[in-house]
Amino acid sequence: MGEETAEVAVEEIAEEAEELEPQEEGEPADAELPAALARLDSRLEESQRLLARQSDLVDRLHAENLELRAGELRSAQLPLVRDLLRLHDDVGRMREAAGESAEDLRLVQESLVDTLARNGVEAIAPETGEPFDPQLHSAAGVEPTEDESLDRTVATVTRQGFRWESGDVIRVSEVRAYRYSGAG
Repeated sequence: MGEETAEVAVEEIAEEAEELEPQEEGEPADAELPAALARLDSRLEESQRLLARQSDLVDRLHAENLELRAGELRSAQLPLVRDLLRLHDDVGRMREAAGESAEDLRLVQESLVDTLARNGVEAIAPETGEPFDPQLHSAAGVEPTEDESLDRTVATVTRQGFRWESGDVIRVSEVRAYRYSGAG
């Protein structure tokens, strides 16, 4: 039901409309005129419905095409993004080893995060006390706690996580989680 079908329907409607025109001026209207007009209206409505359906189909296909292209682009970018994440981690370890003289390394690490953000990758920054979510967090260790309300929540982040802007996780955050050890 493409453009050709809609064009054929429009041409047929135009032909029927020409047949309905009086042959000579002053000629009385034919008894079939109301029925012919009803058929014409029906065909016109069908033609409009087909054109609307065609437009919806084109819009849906365009949206699916854009989504497919975005997925292909993400797949192509993924190896580079993972390498940048490893570099981010390496710079972080260098900062820890450098101690107070690590200002330049902090700037490099922030620059990496900004570069990733400009390319559709955002950092996952879990907060202390946030519930542990296995889809966003990986347990790197356990911290005992006497506070039952902190059980199975984030204690500290040991490695930052990242995800695409769409929400698809590239790498979960590694965290140390609180575990209630009881009062006794």
